[in-house]
Amino acid sequence: MRKFWLLILLVALLVCSGCWDKKEINELAIVTSVGIDREPSTGMYIAYYQVINPPALSSRQSGGSKASVYTYRFKEYSLGRFMQKTSTMMPRLLFTSHLQCYILSEAVARQGIIDILNYLETTPEWRMNVYLFVTDSPLKAVMNSFTTLEKVPGRHATSLVRLFSRGAFAGGVEPIRVKDIVTGMQFHLPTLIPMIHYRGKPAETTERMEQIDASEQAPSFFADSAVFFKGRMEGLLDSQNKYYFHILNTNYRKFTETLKVSGNYVDVETNNVKVKRKWDRSANRLNILIHADLRILNNQQNAKLTLENVHKIEKTFNRVVEDNAKKMVVLGKLNNWDLLGLQDEGATSNSWRRTSVNFTITSDVTMTGNKSDPYTKEDKEG
Repeated sequence: MRKFWLLILLVALLVCSGCWDKKEINELAIVTSVGIDREPSTGMYIAYYQVINPPALSSRQSGGSKASVYTYRFKEYSLGRFMQKTSTMMPRLLFTSHLQCYILSEAVARQGIIDILNYLETTPEWRMNVYLFVTDSPLKAVMNSFTTLEKVPGRHATSLVRLFSRGAFAGGVEPIRVKDIVTGMQFHLPTLIPMIHYRGKPAETTERMEQIDASEQAPSFFADSAVFFKGRMEGLLDSQNKYYFHILNTNYRKFTETLKVSGNYVDVETNNVKVKRKWDRSANRLNILIHADLRILNNQQNAKLTLENVHKIEKTFNRVVEDNAKKMVVLGKLNNWDLLGLQDEGATSNSWRRTSVNFTITSDVTMTGNKSDPYTKEDKEG
């Protein structure tokens, strides 16, 4: 990512300093995100390209254009025609080496993206090692929106992914790249891709960026995820089931759970989550053992944090995790989704639904914060 910003800074400095003449400037269009939709009436593909506006990102800018990106929209009946089509409107050559993400409309995702994957694989200009998102909002609105803090919308999306994934996923990053979809096509375990929800309206100018309420117009991520099997979106998982999907498949290491202990809320953060899966093939049974270290983030109990109380928190956590894990397994069977990848471990297409899944959950409270006992009404000042 550092290379991306070094490139942007270099281009901005060269443009502002006049080191490039007009001919050289017109040779480069840095694409940061691409949106793909289809027109329902004709079936034609609609592609959106968000292209960097280097002067807007320069610290030397004084007046002039403010938009950090410009969005170009093209329509064609075949994917391979878009590279040529861009030259009819875009006065620069496409530069895709620093592409941040692809965004698909939900309609395209549900129709299946095998054709798109094949096109990306056979066209060296496009990258497979970038993030993929699906949106249930109008793609035009998503691709014509500005973001705060991160001026480049594509960078905004990838920054959220990295922050969200930091310390949580076993591989260090959430497996939501285009190549993860391709890899997952050979397995029965689905691939989960984040959904983007956008409540705002398409931006015609940058004036909306001056509003102080950043949440009102910002696209939201991670509320739920698209479930992909064999390159096709089959449905949605909400955020809680998404967490447990990754936990039970040994990909997730850190999450927050809210418990109700003695009628009061206690928020705990898990660390060092360990998951072991043990098959008993003769009995067609899968035993999943989960252990987590807990850190108390918020304790609203009006009681001292005694050893007995700590054990109560641990038992409540164990019960909540087991209940949520069982609900996810049931949800998978109801939707005919093999959310545990049982068929990838030897179960047949007929037997996996009958596989008994048992859970053993253990936990230890290892961190309680600076003050182990919560303040109560009986505490006196001074």
